[in-house]
Amino acid sequence: MRTTAVPPPIEHITFVFRPTPKIQMMRPALLLLLALGSSFPALAQLISEPLRNVEIVSEAAGIDKKREGKARFFDPEDGQFDLSYFLENPRGFLPIPIVVTEPAVGYGGGVAGMFLRPRREAGDEGWARPDISGVGAFATQNGTWGAFGGDASRWLDGRLRTQFGAGTGRFNLDFFGLGAAPTSLDQGVRYSLQFTGAFAQANWQLAPKSPWAVGLRYVYADVDPKPRESRFQPLADQVRVKVSAPSAVVEYDTRDNVFTPTRGIYAESSFLASREALGATDDFERFQQVLIAWHPLTQDVTLGARLNYAWSSDGTPFFLRPFIQLRGVPAVRYQGDQAGSIEVEARWQFYGRWSVVAFGGAGATRTERQSSTITQSVGSGGLGFRYELASKFGMHAGIDVAHSPGTTALYFVVGNAWFRP
Repeated sequence: MRTTAVPPPIEHITFVFRPTPKIQMMRPALLLLLALGSSFPALAQLISEPLRNVEIVSEAAGIDKKREGKARFFDPEDGQFDLSYFLENPRGFLPIPIVVTEPAVGYGGGVAGMFLRPRREAGDEGWARPDISGVGAFATQNGTWGAFGGDASRWLDGRLRTQFGAGTGRFNLDFFGLGAAPTSLDQGVRYSLQFTGAFAQANWQLAPKSPWAVGLRYVYADVDPKPRESRFQPLADQVRVKVSAPSAVVEYDTRDNVFTPTRGIYAESSFLASREALGATDDFERFQQVLIAWHPLTQDVTLGARLNYAWSSDGTPFFLRPFIQLRGVPAVRYQGDQAGSIEVEARWQFYGRWSVVAFGGAGATRTERQSSTITQSVGSGGLGFRYELASKFGMHAGIDVAHSPGTTALYFVVGNAWFRP
């Protein structure tokens, strides 16, 4: 028997991402791997009770009666296509097509496999926050390619959470604002970034069932940046960049599930320090604050909001400077010493498992140049749809179409667009 738990309303709402796992390759995996303060937590980065419309298997219910053939892919309660039974079994995995329409790298595609391991001993919580592993690869028309793998698991009754990931590939991107003149903000420099990197993180929950956790993350990356245009050939002598950086992390999490939340808050503060003494090319620091909230307006309508702020010090490699992160805005198109964005989303589950999504946001950057301060801003918005793909896990999937000035992009979303494991 399944049970649907309805939690009491939360008392306050306060604000991600680049695997749900939203494995979202619309944000280059390098920048997810090195985002240095978040975002794997992209292949990128699992405490409260399950929510309305999210069917979670209770601990007493255990595993469903064994199913064979096509029955493994349909929910016996409503007869609809559902991958819950298939994914909760050891050999089950979710193949995720990677449809790349990110304007920064052009059209492309690939595939990823996501493996879910529900923590059965944790009861309902074990399905809302399962252990997750994933591997994948992709390529695009401008020569960008990447391969990655990662894992997010919980131990010791869920109080210890570990994450690790690794990736390699090449990103061909246009970077703006590399010169001293204000006009450089609109002049792109074409770079090819050959990279290999990895990260590891451990978070400790301060008390059983507490939403607070503290952690340590370590990122290592070796990046070889080369200009792709002869007029910038003098820049080709730039040395390889090595990043060796521990990060302090503070996290707050009351989401009802990690895939498609309908209630709760996720917040993460991180401070990264890359040091020559640890093998880095240069010393630099980076701070990032992520705040996401979901609130049910009605039984069928969920409102969400994400706030993102990042700051970097002098000496930060140009490809790791903060940039505006919004659906529909090309990755690294708007960079600065500081960058912030806000995005809101409304999801209406209007018929059975089907939902429509509307979203919009705006972001701004701030850069200090000699005696002047330069700012840039941009807005974006779009529409999408979702289908409840695995009801036990609270997982929806679908497609978003987003637009910003001069750009339209399509995103394949598993979980939600701001996924954090």
